[in-house]
Formats: sequence, structure tokens, C-alpha cells
Amino acid sequence: MVLHVHQLEKKYKNKSVLENINFSIGGGEIIGLVGPNGAGKSTLMRSVLGLEEINGGSVQINNISHNSPEFFKYISFLPSDNYLYMQLTGYDHLSFIANVYKIPPNDIEDIIDLVGIRSYVNQPVKSYSYGMRQHLFIAVSILTKPLIILMDEPFNGLDPTSTIELKQLIRTLHGQGISIVISTHNLDILEDLTDTIWFIKEGKLHTNQLESKVDVPYEIKCDPNHDLAQIMQGSELPFQVNENRLITDAVYSIEIYLQWLLKQNIQIQSVNPLKRNLEELYREFYDV
Repeated sequence: MVLHVHQLEKKYKNKSVLENINFSIGGGEIIGLVGPNGAGKSTLMRSVLGLEEINGGSVQINNISHNSPEFFKYISFLPSDNYLYMQLTGYDHLSFIANVYKIPPNDIEDIIDLVGIRSYVNQPVKSYSYGMRQHLFIAVSILTKPLIILMDEPFNGLDPTSTIELKQLIRTLHGQGISIVISTHNLDILEDLTDTIWFIKEGKLHTNQLESKVDVPYEIKCDPNHDLAQIMQGSELPFQVNENRLITDAVYSIEIYLQWLLKQNIQIQSVNPLKRNLEELYREFYDV
């Protein structure tokens, strides 16, 4: 595992904000961090990074404590607020980080091309759109070749084009084996990027895997010239019928239903999983 957090505790004025937080993150994972305002998402990220003093527990990357300066070679943070110097260029920011970590100039050029900021990297940041600043900040965050990036509301304020570009960049980083934790209120974006979701509630972390296509019911659309209910009676399988659509039971394999229908010479038009989306899980978990 790349990142290991054990029994992390965080309090404000003796009030517990994060309680007994335990998790591990392996290489190349994308994890969505979800919760209402004030649930502790940003506090968790800042505590993992050592930007917030914790009251108990430990945080390690490759057995290196977050109290060690070496820790920050392997982890980066994309905060919800862009702390950039408006009068400096994008290249100035990258060059500064490169000098601190003794990174060769060729690596800067590689990052500029990877993130796609070549056309404006030499312009002052004050001329950047919000999306351009987000891309620069990601370029800064991956210049040290981290193993994991924590992103706090990275899609806030982005227009549709910038959102699409950022999602593609996240997928590219994921493809390079970088693990990414994304905190965002946009459930649709998370659902498009990952099946691994963490919920924060009352100071505790709850992990959840979005349902896969293996353990969900399916809707099988069939030729309407048949009485599906009557045909399914002899199968001894649980089912529901809505006109020419057969709804399976998640306990049983979809293959069993398909085999029965084909045996009865039923023409199948389409097969689609009926999995719950992230919004439904959120409503259920937080009782919205």
C-alpha cells in the first residue's frame, strides 16, 4: 500500500472532528470523498498532509511519516483555493518547485506537455482563466512525481470544457499509476471517474464500492410478441415483468435468465444493468 492511515484523530476545542480514521490506498487508485459541508472532508485531507495537527494516530507513505520532510516528495495537494502568484508566469511557478526539489529542466517541459499548458505557460497567471489556473496547479503538484494526489473540490468553478479536460487529465495520471483522492460535491463527476467512494459522517469514514454489474438486477428487453410472464413461470426464477421488459433478481446470474429465454426462442433486444447511482447511495446514507 502507498498510503496508510491508522487511528487518526482530530479535535477542535475538545470536540472530535475525525474519529478513529483507518484506511490504506494502493497504487493507481481513484477514490471519491463525499460528504455535506462541514463533514470533515477538507480537514481529513489537511490532517493526512500534516497541515492540521492531529490528536492521535499515524500517517505514512512507504513507511515514511508525515512528520518527515521526505513525506512530501510522494504526496501532493490540490487545495480548493489556488495559492498562485498573479504577477508570475506559469513557468516561474514550475521553475521554483524544480529548484527546490532539484528537478531537471527537461522534466518541466515534460509536465507542461502532459498537462497541456504549453500555449500559456509563459504568460502571467493574472491572465489565466480559472480552468487554466487549475491545470497549472496540477502541473505544479505532479512535478515532483508523487505517488498520490489529494484534490479538494478541483471542479469548482470550471466550465464544461475545462471539466472535460480535467477529467481526462485525471484519467491520464491514473493510467501512470498515480493514486488520486477527489473531494467534490459533484456526484455525477465522481461516478464517471471511480467506483470507490468514501463517505464522511459524524467524524467517521465509511468506505463504499458502487455496485458492479455482477451483483445488480438487469432489465432484459424482449420481443413484444410474447407473454413474458407466462414464459417465465416455468423457469422457477424470481422476476418482474413490465410490458416487454423482464427485470431479473440480483441474487441470480444474468446468464441463467438469458439461457432460459433463448431456450424458449425469445428474441432479446437489449440487456442493461439496473445499478443504483451515487446520488441514490448518498440520499440513503445521509437520509436526505
